[in-house]
Amino acid sequence: MFKDQILRIQHKLKLAKEKDINYQVFGAGYHKYEIFPPLTIENVEAFEKAFQIQLPECYKAFVLNVGNGGASFRHSGAGPSYGIYPLGQSIDDLIYADVEKYLKYPCVLYPGITEDQWTELIDIMENDEDISDEEFDELNGKLYGGLMPLGSQGCSLIHALVLNGPHKGKVVNMDRGGDALPSFSKEKNFLDWYEKWLDTIIDQN
Repeated sequence: MFKDQILRIQHKLKLAKEKDINYQVFGAGYHKYEIFPPLTIENVEAFEKAFQIQLPECYKAFVLNVGNGGASFRHSGAGPSYGIYPLGQSIDDLIYADVEKYLKYPCVLYPGITEDQWTELIDIMENDEDISDEEFDELNGKLYGGLMPLGSQGCSLIHALVLNGPHKGKVVNMDRGGDALPSFSKEKNFLDWYEKWLDTIIDQN
C-alpha cells in the first residue's frame, strides 16, 4: 500500500533540496530537507500498543519508509514549516494532561466546522472562571482527543493528524491557544499533504 507514492516522495524530497539550495522556503533553514532513518515495524507497533491506537496507514507508510525525525525544531525531520516531529514526541502539544487516556478518544473536529460551532466547543474552557484544573483537563482532552501533533508552524500554530473516525489520516491546522478555527487540509491524507508540500517547492524553484 502507498508503494508508488512513497517512491515519489523519496525522489521529490531529494529534488526539493536541490531546488531550494539556499533554503528560501519557510522553515527549510531548520530542517534542511534532512530526515533521520525510518522506524522499524516493532517501534511503530510498540507505540500503538502503548496508546491503544491504530495509526493511519498513510502516516505509518511514511515513518516506516521515508524517515522519522531529524535535527530541526524539537527533533523534527523534513516537512512543512519546521518539519515533522518524530513519532511519540511532542504529543502533548494539544492535550495537556493524561495523553495516554485522551489520544485514543474519538476526534470531535471535522472539515467545515464553523466559528459558532468552534466557539461553542471551547466556551466553558475559555470563559468559565470557576472551572477546576481537573475539569479543564478533561474538557481539553475530549476536545483534542484523537489528534496527534505532527509539527510546528511557529508560535502557537501546529499541524495535527486525525487518528480515528471518518477523517482518519487527514491533516488539520490547529492553534494551541484556541483562538484560530481548526482548518483541515484539502488533501485526502497525510501522504497527499506531504507530497503537495514537495510539489509546491519544486514548482516554485
